[in-house]
Amino acid sequence: MVSSQRTIRSKDAIVRVVTVCQDQVHTKDKAERVAATLELMDQAASLEADILCIPECFPGGDAEPVPGPSTEPVAKWAAEHNCNVICPLRTIVDGVKYNSAVIYDRKGDIVGRYDKVHLTEGALEESSMGNSGCPGPLDPPVFELDCATIGIQICFDVNWRQFWSMLKEKGAQILFWPSAYPAERRLAALAWMNEYYVVSSTIGRSSKIFDITGDVIATTGVFRQWTWADLNLGKRLFEIDYHIKKARQIEAKYGSKVELRWYHQEDWWTLASVSEDVSTAEIIKEFELTPLYDYLPRAEKANDDMRAERLPKERQA
Repeated sequence: MVSSQRTIRSKDAIVRVVTVCQDQVHTKDKAERVAATLELMDQAASLEADILCIPECFPGGDAEPVPGPSTEPVAKWAAEHNCNVICPLRTIVDGVKYNSAVIYDRKGDIVGRYDKVHLTEGALEESSMGNSGCPGPLDPPVFELDCATIGIQICFDVNWRQFWSMLKEKGAQILFWPSAYPAERRLAALAWMNEYYVVSSTIGRSSKIFDITGDVIATTGVFRQWTWADLNLGKRLFEIDYHIKKARQIEAKYGSKVELRWYHQEDWWTLASVSEDVSTAEIIKEFELTPLYDYLPRAEKANDDMRAERLPKERQA
């Protein structure tokens, strides 16, 4: 839910996200790392975020049960600040260790857990000696929060694009990526290929928030180790095909009620309502628009149909 104190008003759902970076948290002591991270969260508390994400394995150290000493302060913070929180740490469940992200709702209750699917070879070697964790199931879930449908991937998971596409197909609107490092190029590509927002939360260097186009819209840095953005869940990306005239008609009719942005070098444009009077979905229906995510499969089918019609069978494969 979006706070009534927000200045943004839109018929589309607007979700405020905050992400934290631990680049200046240098201690290895678990309790001190938890306290330092909570201090960064406190700095952002006045924003009244809908979802806040902290970095991969944020307390450091060995696996612990959940609830446990590192998660209980985070759960309390979530309840006190009416905020969904993604809390990554090493967990132990039924004697098995995982690299996990635990999700707390606005009441501080656990509503989900994602276990990292892909561990590095080094982590697998440690795991064989009982010092690390086990890879999670190969079917990553989406989580239905009160403000958005989200997916989670962790660090090394960034290299398996099919899982990011799987989460899109399951309905993810925002993908959270707690990690040790930024991977900016890969996240930018994954954001636009799947047309969802991507939020990284890193141990080192910088955490970032990516638009559905792959553009970086917010980043942490040396002067502030957290950042935020308001994400319009109605926003859609379009190819120019069949759309240039319609886009101009939309601008002429709705003016400042829409945010329409051209990406001239990509033959793209994006549309988002910024009005309480009309949603992006209603404009799409009114002007019979086809978002890029739907247009490409349609074009692929048209190609397949003509190939089947005109090419000899031995050349259709």
